Amino acid sequence: MLAQAVLSVLAFATLGFAAPTSGAELVARQGYVANCTATYTVQSGDNCNKIRDSFGDVFSLDDFYSWNPEVDSFCSNLIPGEVVCVAVGTSQGAPPACPVPVKPGLISNCDDCYKVVSGDSCSAIFAANNITLAEFRAWNPDINSGCTNLEVDYNYCVGVSETL
Repeated sequence: MLAQAVLSVLAFATLGFAAPTSGAELVARQGYVANCTATYTVQSGDNCNKIRDSFGDVFSLDDFYSWNPEVDSFCSNLIPGEVVCVAVGTSQGAPPACPVPVKPGLISNCDDCYKVVSGDSCSAIFAANNITLAEFRAWNPDINSGCTNLEVDYNYCVGVSETL
């Protein structure tokens, strides 16, 4: 009887305190402001400063905390895989041409975006938009040198205005 009680307590502790693993749980747990215009998916090892740095420090930590009210002031409750807000309204985190989600570092003078769908390839995107790999990578610094890390349902910059 005692062994069964101990097992029950251990099972509760394991299940009751486990980190969420599905997108629905993560969004419900954290959430962000309704006027968010760009998001970022938290990676293992991320903290608030690292996320801010990956966007070129275009927003302050105070901004980040106000856009993500469930993130604690020590930034200790981020979970890899959850989505956080990195720009709102007219902030510089994402150009108005690109709806969320976008990847970190998207160039600020982007004026044309493309949402990747299943089956897309970089070469097809380049041909359709008359751009080069070098341009695409400059505008979307999250893309690796082989352009093998496109993510379905994310928006990528495929055209820029002349001025920054």
